[in-house]
Amino acid sequence: MNDIFMDMQLKIGCLYISDLPNHKRMVWHEMKRLSLDDYEEKQLEDFSKYVFGMSYQTLKDVMKQQKGREELCRKQGYRWKRKNR
Repeated sequence: MNDIFMDMQLKIGCLYISDLPNHKRMVWHEMKRLSLDDYEEKQLEDFSKYVFGMSYQTLKDVMKQQKGREELCRKQGYRWKRKNR
């Protein structure tokens, strides 16, 4: 099995695993791209609590909900854009 802590450290480009909670947004986007089946459930639970301060089940529920919203917006023709400031 893979190690999500080390894999995420490499993907985010952190020098230390302890820096991951400081990059929650980047970690969140990378988690949506990863095949989470490659990791043990216990490790995903530990990772979720360490980085996001929530259980893995809660994180999965939020990811599922967000994916549903994104798909709905795509079907309706909306685009996700960040407003220029």
